[in-house]
Order: sequence, then C-alpha cells, then structure tokens
Amino acid sequence: MNRRRAVIGASLLAAIGVAFGGFFGLSDPLRDVEQRLVLLLLHAGLRVRMYGGHYFQVLPHSHGAFRAQLTPFCSSLVPVLALAAIAAFVLSGPPVRRIVAFGCAAAVVVVCNVLRVAASVWVGLEVGARGLVLFHDWIGTLFGIAYTMLGFFLMLFLLLPKATASIPRAARVSDVL
Repeated sequence: MNRRRAVIGASLLAAIGVAFGGFFGLSDPLRDVEQRLVLLLLHAGLRVRMYGGHYFQVLPHSHGAFRAQLTPFCSSLVPVLALAAIAAFVLSGPPVRRIVAFGCAAAVVVVCNVLRVAASVWVGLEVGARGLVLFHDWIGTLFGIAYTMLGFFLMLFLLLPKATASIPRAARVSDVL
C-alpha cells in the first residue's frame, strides 16, 4: 500500500469517526436548541409546548391535539456533520479558512432546519397531524435537500479562490505554449 492510499484511508476513517461520534454526542443538545428556537419562532404560547424529551404538544383550535417528535434525523445534525467531515478531511486550504467556511455553512443549515421544523409544526397547528406529516415528508424533505446543498455550495464558495486571483507566473499556460 502506498502512502497516498494510507492517508486517504485514515482520512476516511477519521471522517466516519467524526460523523458517528458527533451524532451520538451532539444529537440531544442540538435538538434541545432547535426545539427551543422553533418554539421561539412560532411564538406558540399555549398552542404548542415542549412535552418531555423532544416532543411538541400541538393544540390546534379546530383539530384534535397531537404530539410531534423532533427525532435525531429531523435535526440538522446529519448534514452539519457531513459538512464538518468534508471541511476537515476532503477540502484543502488554511485551517482557519476551512473552519470559517464550515461555520457559515453550518449556520445556514441549522437556521433553515429550524425554519423547516417550525413550518411543519405550523402546518400541523393549522390543518392537523396529517398535514404536518404530509408537509414534513414531501416539502420538508425537498427543503432539507436544498438547504444542505446551499450550505455545501456556500462552504465551497468561501474556500475556492476568486476568479480574479492571480496565477503564479510559472504556471501560466500561455508561457508554456
């Protein structure tokens, strides 16, 4: 096995370790934060409350009350950990620049996920549990894919050199031809 393959294998194992370790270590704290932000965003008052663990108690005026759970996979943790693994082990560049790019991308993903969960709960509040499930499964999933891609593209945009960046003199194609 050559050195390059060993480095790639070690990076892959480290990325998997970050993903699994981060998921098990950060799942509950991040869901706590996201749940509180959803409630703050909805200004729900008496119509939506936290109910033990990571549940929302939804009390619509015109439908029966129900509970909605913020599961670990409804959290923004999975895409954030994927972006962290990519920033740490795939992309190159100065570490501080990668950390800043990852932080911006992660912030976009978390904020958009809070908006997605809040929209799902709001739909449930307005039309009932079936509406929440339908919105969450279809529109919410599409929105989740879109904001994960947005975060990734933002991270790349912040890391890649500008189009107007100068090319070192020795590397210009015109000099070779």
